[in-house]
Amino acid sequence: MTSVDHSTASTVADLPVAERRDDAWRTLSARGEVVPLADGLAVTSLAVVKAVLREPGRFSIQKVFEAVETGYPLIPLAFDPPEQTRYRRILQPFFSPRRIRPLEESLRAQAVGLVEAVKARGTCDFVADIAGPFPAQALLTLLGLPLEDRDRFIGWKDAALRLTADAAGEVPLTDGERAAEVEQTMAMGGYLAELIRTRREDPGDDILSEILALRGEDRLSDDEALGVCLMLVLAGLETVTDALGLGMERLATHPERRQELARDLSLVPAAVEELLRLDPPAPFLPRMTTEDVEIAGCPVPAGTLINAHLNTANRDETCWPRAHEIDFHRPENPHTSFGLGVHRCLGTHLARLEMRLVFEEWHRRIPDYAITGGTSHRARLVRANLGLESLHLTF
Repeated sequence: MTSVDHSTASTVADLPVAERRDDAWRTLSARGEVVPLADGLAVTSLAVVKAVLREPGRFSIQKVFEAVETGYPLIPLAFDPPEQTRYRRILQPFFSPRRIRPLEESLRAQAVGLVEAVKARGTCDFVADIAGPFPAQALLTLLGLPLEDRDRFIGWKDAALRLTADAAGEVPLTDGERAAEVEQTMAMGGYLAELIRTRREDPGDDILSEILALRGEDRLSDDEALGVCLMLVLAGLETVTDALGLGMERLATHPERRQELARDLSLVPAAVEELLRLDPPAPFLPRMTTEDVEIAGCPVPAGTLINAHLNTANRDETCWPRAHEIDFHRPENPHTSFGLGVHRCLGTHLARLEMRLVFEEWHRRIPDYAITGGTSHRARLVRANLGLESLHLTF
């Protein structure tokens, strides 16, 4: 066994993620199952990623959040069992397929409206016009809030994420910029706290009201309810926006697959899974060791940051033949893009529904499109989120 040496390690950001992310993940995988990097120990293989994510006792997400000091506890994401187990048990029924399915009619109409709004123009920025607004509208629909609040929520989410990136030294802000983002984030917290207060006093016909109505050992305090709302905004909006943008970019740069999907919309559910496999919007999940452990034969001390790379795990040739190719006809697609184990994404069913509706309604109305010449569609990695700043399409 050999110990891990971080002294000369690079970071994930040093890989060609912006322009050639497929090459970046190939390069990372080629360096082994356990890769020492300056920004954490990367584990890359499907087997090791599974082992790490399925042992929250030894690989903690709570300690990661404590080290980052975000200032807002995202519930249940930022907790380990047993607290996480309680929160998950309480919240899971509200995000089950049975509860999400009734939203489809309203969300489909909203997706149609966004696509029709850009169709006549012949061009759009898919991120700004579709991928950003639609997840925000879906969340507002889930919470029973007016769609007019959409742009405020997007602005608040962006401000909070920029503050987190600034605190980590990834995207430094000036003092003035930082003050503005703090003001936006505080405004979001105030809005949500007031929403919780009013929904307790005057419940509506929405999931938040039902969660707040729980009694006994399932009752959530106002602070806990705020943590749930923050999780929905900060974790839910960005990931779906990024997944939609990355997926559309891959379709726009692979015309054969785009045409295949446009000819047969019954392939959309399989396409959603395949596009998520290739481009998980959270490409790696951070964990911190709670004790001395051994990973793939390497001794790793307690307190080590481990990044479980879903992007490389999803390209394991033993599970996915021709793993770097797009294939909408895979008999099985057990990708890890929603996470694994107790922390598997709570909003999986809503995210899949959102992606399916956008891809169906877009390709029903705009089957032929391409990236606008002379425009940039670089990916950007901020904290553990990977997405596109913009995606200009012509059709």
